[in-house]
Amino acid sequence: MTEKGNGLAEQRLYDAAARWDTDTGYGLTDVIDAACQALVDGLDSPALCELAGASVGDSSWDIRELLVRSLQELNIPYPGAVPPGFALAAGGGVARRPGVDSLRLEVVPASGDAGGGFQLRVYVNGTEMTSAAAGLGMDPYAVLVPTNRLVATSQPRTVPIARCDCGVYGCGSTDVTIMRDGDLVHWDWSLEVPMMRGVSFGADEYDVEVARVAADHSWETPERQAGRRVLTDLDRERLLTYGLRPSWAANDYRDHKLFQVAFQIDGDYQVFVETPWRGRGPEELAGEVCATLALPPSAWRATWQAIIPTLTQPPKIAGPFWRPARL
Repeated sequence: MTEKGNGLAEQRLYDAAARWDTDTGYGLTDVIDAACQALVDGLDSPALCELAGASVGDSSWDIRELLVRSLQELNIPYPGAVPPGFALAAGGGVARRPGVDSLRLEVVPASGDAGGGFQLRVYVNGTEMTSAAAGLGMDPYAVLVPTNRLVATSQPRTVPIARCDCGVYGCGSTDVTIMRDGDLVHWDWSLEVPMMRGVSFGADEYDVEVARVAADHSWETPERQAGRRVLTDLDRERLLTYGLRPSWAANDYRDHKLFQVAFQIDGDYQVFVETPWRGRGPEELAGEVCATLALPPSAWRATWQAIIPTLTQPPKIAGPFWRPARL
């Protein structure tokens, strides 16, 4: 089947149009190149021919008009009009994507600047996607703990799936919007995309793989096992009544004999609760941590750090055993 006959030619032009930022000019060259390729692929219209002959030095307003006319003449929807789980069809219009893709997930150690942590790698049709996206898979805590955010429902959910090689999501970012559509599950990429199309999986196979990776704890270190138990078992709703939102749970980087749980109070404070390992296993340690966190915060032995420099007093919920954090 030719590009013209399977909708890929239309999709390529649509994607280039969607990526073009008319304010900054980013992607303008791609729009013109996509118009040239569309002619090669067999698409044809008066405006498309003019667009393919345009230059980056031309008025962006004029190029935008040519692009809009090209899309109209080719019956290609305007960017943003194609719903999740659909792709452009030959001759214009949209069609439901078939579930022809496969998914594999694995947790492996993170490399580079994020060394010492872990990442969730994503393979689509046998090809690793996370390095082709923002660079590094997300930490499993960000996707699988305390709930599995990859579970597909009929309501679309956008989930971070890759971050910068430095380990920070936001420095580099890739998201997927996940939606269940009957017997299919659709993924649509956004931000730093690893491939120029969304992917669709058979729902049964997808559910099995997503449940499998969430249940596989073979990669966990004792620190990670304790962290998962704490982040899963603590009473988030109760803690929220004090304004406390869990941030992370891990060993103190300065002293691995101490396990820490970090909280944030709005954008004002960070709060840290430390528990010594004392040779105990992950389950026993996690049980003690959760028992401590079930007490009123005023009874905790905690440290605090102001996020806003002008805040010099401890949080209002602080008790007599709260101290400023060590920097």
